[in-house]
Amino acid sequence: MCRLFGLYANMPVDVEFSFYHARNSMVRLSRSNTSGWGIAWFNGVGWELVKEPFALYGSERARSTARMVRGLIIISHVRLATTGGRTLGDTHPWLYKGYVFAHNGAVDRRGLLRLVRQEYGDFEGETDSEVLFHLIVQEALDAGSFLEGVRRALEKISEEEVGYSSLNFLASDGHQLYALRYANHSLDYYTLYYLKRPQGPLSLNKLSETTLQLIRAKLAHGEKAVLVASEPLTEEDWLEIPNKHMLIVGKDLSAKLIEMP
Repeated sequence: MCRLFGLYANMPVDVEFSFYHARNSMVRLSRSNTSGWGIAWFNGVGWELVKEPFALYGSERARSTARMVRGLIIISHVRLATTGGRTLGDTHPWLYKGYVFAHNGAVDRRGLLRLVRQEYGDFEGETDSEVLFHLIVQEALDAGSFLEGVRRALEKISEEEVGYSSLNFLASDGHQLYALRYANHSLDYYTLYYLKRPQGPLSLNKLSETTLQLIRAKLAHGEKAVLVASEPLTEEDWLEIPNKHMLIVGKDLSAKLIEMP
């Protein structure tokens, strides 16, 4: 079980507020997801990645990284291990063939392995999540489309009756941000929400002073973004992604919901 957070912005941004100062910050969530943390960010040219196989809340490197990051696209994760160990190779996110991926849920790893061809079997670790990632990349490269690759992977998982709790993930190819909510049960836990910022007139009664100061500073700099998280990080009006839907965020910060099979 894990928690996800990502965003797509119109200019490079950091994640210090979301990691440390938001009402439902990643550091708070890491206290119940203690097996590792990681963050990948696209700086406009390529991906950078930092991760550690222990809790975010106890990491000095996490604090300095949150201040240092300047990403147009960001994918981050706090992990509670269900398969694999507390190793760097088992820590999310992963970068593979130009894609970044982080997952929340459990999947039958042996069942997934039957679906992955040998040339896509170069795993860093022992998790089910990484095998799911390689299956999706395999299908995406075959199809020439990440969206179609996800559809094909879902169809194969269904046809082969591969068991899972949730296939929820955040992924990106450096052009678009993809957020899939696809849970088999526990729909009150395997959630994904998104937020378009700015939202319009700010409500002084609804938002904390800390959040208001952040948003006003971002607006003053012309910053816009679409954020996605397993659960709302702030008091703003986050929208829930329906189960069995994918959110696709483009460079123009358009956010499109697509129903999945």
